[in-house]
Amino acid sequence: MKAIKNEFPNPVLAAGRDDYIESCYFYTAFEEGSITVGKENITIPMKYALKCDGLQKLVSNGDAAVVIAVKSSAASYSRLFRFPVDTTELTIDIPKFEVVNRMEITGSVIAAHNMEQFSCPGEFNDLYFGASTFEIRKGDVLATEDTRVIYVDDSELEKPISSIFDITERDDIESDIEPFFEDQKIIIYLKKELYELYYKFKDFNNGALRRYATGIIVYPVLVEAITYIISHYQALEDGADGVADYSGNRWFRAIDKKASDLGIDLSQYQEAYTTLADRLLGGISLDALKSFKDTLDSEMDSGEAQMIGGGD
Repeated sequence: MKAIKNEFPNPVLAAGRDDYIESCYFYTAFEEGSITVGKENITIPMKYALKCDGLQKLVSNGDAAVVIAVKSSAASYSRLFRFPVDTTELTIDIPKFEVVNRMEITGSVIAAHNMEQFSCPGEFNDLYFGASTFEIRKGDVLATEDTRVIYVDDSELEKPISSIFDITERDDIESDIEPFFEDQKIIIYLKKELYELYYKFKDFNNGALRRYATGIIVYPVLVEAITYIISHYQALEDGADGVADYSGNRWFRAIDKKASDLGIDLSQYQEAYTTLADRLLGGISLDALKSFKDTLDSEMDSGEAQMIGGGD
């Protein structure tokens, strides 16, 4: 473990520092085998150990808090999780679609409010601090540890490209369909009538028309998403400002990776976006119409369908 070299205005208990006597220590811990990845969250059971009478008294009285800071710089995710006063164990849930590549985890003891005369009698290193007291502000670090890194499994990027879309009902939109690109997945809002028709088609005949329904809803939105990605790369090259930057979103990376798997560099792409969208969806235009034709032929052969227009 590397020594913590940060400079603080007050004594800080940490491995690699000698602000406290040798018998004092603080650390947090987790077992990688206990980390679970669910549908929405990455769940990590954490625990901590604190041996320092002065700091432990502050924690027990609510004057200080033991916290876990989780950051994912590439996705601008940052959150502080606080241990309850009466336990040294805490399970934290991190939204898996809000972190990218890696998470940085650091445990600390921080001041819960301002303190005019902070001290840990008999536990400060006499050589440096003796019986000194310190003025502490809320949020100041009293104990800390080295940051650990957990690498995020991006295996969901290997799923079909349609998995980056979340289709949901919403009636307060202006048109029948409205995409939203701000989240980690692309949310496609549909008004009630369209939403109900979509699910009827999607689930009809054990999913025989699933590709057809997906093509109608997802295909045009994917074209728009590709436009955002290519505009982003063009803006980087030209040094332009004011272009929407979704590069930290998981849908952006998923599309970029799928294109790369096809040998396409989106930062240099100059061909038709509709062609690319069709390829990313596995040739959905032809496939969707074939599935529609096969279903229609099957229904007509079984005598369950009527000719459009009826008889004279």
